[in-house]
This record gives sequence, C-alpha cells and structure tokens, in this order.
Amino acid sequence: RKKEKEKRGEKGRGGKKRRRGKGGKKKKEDKSGTTKTTATHPRVVYSTTHTRRVLVIDNDSRDWDTVFEGVQGVEIDQCEWEQIIVQADSGGGAPHLNIRPNTKPKAGKGRETGRTMRPDFVLVRQLVQGLGPDKDFTHALYGLYFADVPAVNTLESLVQGQERAVVYTHLHRIKKRLGADLFPLINMSYYSHHSAMRFTPEMPVVAKIGSAEAGYGKMKFEKNEDLGDFRGVMALYKDYVTLERYVENREYDIRVQRIGKHTRAYKRVNPYWKGNVGTCVLEEIPVSETFELWANEVAQLFGGLDIFTVDAIHTTDGKDRILEINDSASGFAPANLQEDMLLVRDLVLQRLAESYPGDKQVDDAQSASQTTTTAAASSPSTEEKPKKA
Repeated sequence: RKKEKEKRGEKGRGGKKRRRGKGGKKKKEDKSGTTKTTATHPRVVYSTTHTRRVLVIDNDSRDWDTVFEGVQGVEIDQCEWEQIIVQADSGGGAPHLNIRPNTKPKAGKGRETGRTMRPDFVLVRQLVQGLGPDKDFTHALYGLYFADVPAVNTLESLVQGQERAVVYTHLHRIKKRLGADLFPLINMSYYSHHSAMRFTPEMPVVAKIGSAEAGYGKMKFEKNEDLGDFRGVMALYKDYVTLERYVENREYDIRVQRIGKHTRAYKRVNPYWKGNVGTCVLEEIPVSETFELWANEVAQLFGGLDIFTVDAIHTTDGKDRILEINDSASGFAPANLQEDMLLVRDLVLQRLAESYPGDKQVDDAQSASQTTTTAAASSPSTEEKPKKA
C-alpha cells in the first residue's frame, strides 16, 4: 500500500508529501538558493504566415536545432564554414548555398549528405579565419555579405572585424574619446614587415602575428636578442606583427560578455601567461559600472555588435588593462551555456522580425514561463527589447 501511495504522489520517503510544479516540471535549487526549472523549452511562435530559413554557422558539437525546437515559423540548418559554397547575384535575393556533407555529423540531424539552401538569416558562431590558409573562409563571408543577408552579428561588422589592426584602431578611438581611465586599452605597436621591427617597446613584450586567435601566433620575449631571432623568422612570412608590453603584475583575467542587452562578467585565474590556454578557474562575478561602460561602448562599433566579449587583465595594483575584443564567435562559459544559447535564440528572433517586418508575429503566453529567458516574438508595431535573464 505504501508503494501505491508513493506512485500516486501522496507520500514520499520519510512520510513527506511529494509535490510537483505545474506542468510536471521538476525544480531544483542551485548553490545560491535560486530555483531553476529543468523542463523542455515551451512552444514559441515567430510567425504564422511565413517560414524563415536560418543558417547557423557553428561547430556541430553545439546543437542549435534543440535550442530552436518548437519555434513556429523558423527552419534551422546548421553547418561549418568549410562546408559552404556561395553563389549570389546583385538584387537577386537570398544567395544560393551548396552545403557539402559534414564528415562527422551529429547523429539524426540529417547532415550526412550535401544539400542546397537559400538562407533568409544567418547566425555566425564560428571564426571565419582559422589556422592556415586552408582555414580562411573569408570568401564565403564575402559571398553572404555581397547578397546582403541579415545576420547576427551583422556581416558588415564581421567583414570589418577580421583584422586585429583594424579592430584596435576602433578601440583606440574610444580610448581617445573617453580617456585611459575609463577605457584603459593597452598600448600597441604595429609592424607591416619584419624590417620595420627596429624600434620596439620596452621589454618584456608580447608579439602577435596577424589576426590569429585562441592563443595561437603569440609569443613572449624577455630580451631584445630573442626578439631579433623572431624578426629573422618573420622574414619568411607575409603577416604583419603587433607588439605590446607584457603585463608582469597580472592578478587575473577579466572577460565581459554581451548578448543583446544581457551582460555577464567573468574572472579567470590561470598560472600560465596565456590566460586562455591550459587549465584555468573561471568564476562569474558581478557586472560593475565600469564593465557595463566597456560593453556599451564596444556595442556601437561597426554599426552595432550584438554578441561580443571584451578581454582584459586585472593587476595587483588594482588597475585594469583592456587587451582585445572578440565577435559573435566568442565562446560561452559551460556553466551558462544553455541559458546563453537561449538568449542568442531570442536575439535572432528579434533581429529576424526587424529584418522582415511583414511577417505576422504572434506572442505565446506560455513563453513567459520559460526559466532562462523570454522569447522576443513581438509584433512589428510593438517592438520589445530582449529581457535580461
């Protein structure tokens, strides 16, 4: 009889009455005491009159089909840059894409074979330029840009943000306008050729080759003799080089993340001088007014950035040094990955509605019960901003 009562939910172990939340959703408390719902995503309606094809460019290990699951009026196709071949005509509408088969597809997603599509919108979550000339997909980006496809981030911003030297120039303009106290961007020197590296900053320095990311193409030099050897190696290559002073009194790294209007901040501790290489301890910290200022300023670059991160260093004397920014391919912290992907989904739906105002929007009242974020599916006449999680 006791087992029968437990099945009916009348009593659980220890004689305590068992309860369930509405809709059979299970709830749990995290370490901070905040209750989080682990139910599946509620149904969201983007449009009842149109179906828009959204191309997500990302590694197949991240499943965007699940994130957009149940969104009416949106079809998702996901692939990587290396799979895309673009053909576009001026004034010809959406570009024609040949998507080559994924050599390691995720099971059950139908990406084992090649296919064609004409995207109405693009979400870019993968670096355009990887390591080596065979991993440079700038021409595919130019094809989408030529067709003027709406995207997150905008293709305009992605085109302008491909080169470190160009991005730094725009950041330096913010520094000159606000001052080094409010926007403490690190000083940098630029060398177009190896022969230009005659006058260098005071040692130690960090050399960065071209626009390499994720810790690649970066070296630290303690002596001028070592930098001279590096100069001789660079004579064999065509990349430009930037130099910046190595911050010796680094205490920890800072990353400020922005998705739409939602801002996070992280503290990263790593004993290695390359903070994004090797094992590190990542901790979410409060978003200060300073961090919010950085994010608000960077968000205005290149006509507007929707997804980006600002990387900085905090020193033992209590000062900060901004190093660089990263665009919509910025990685998300594992602890907030699912919530951040939902924030991106809402941002895409908002930008999609703005790009196609003729699509009839329908709000779903159930979407308000979603734990992490509310879907941005509003009518063109009553546009809403994405809510903070």
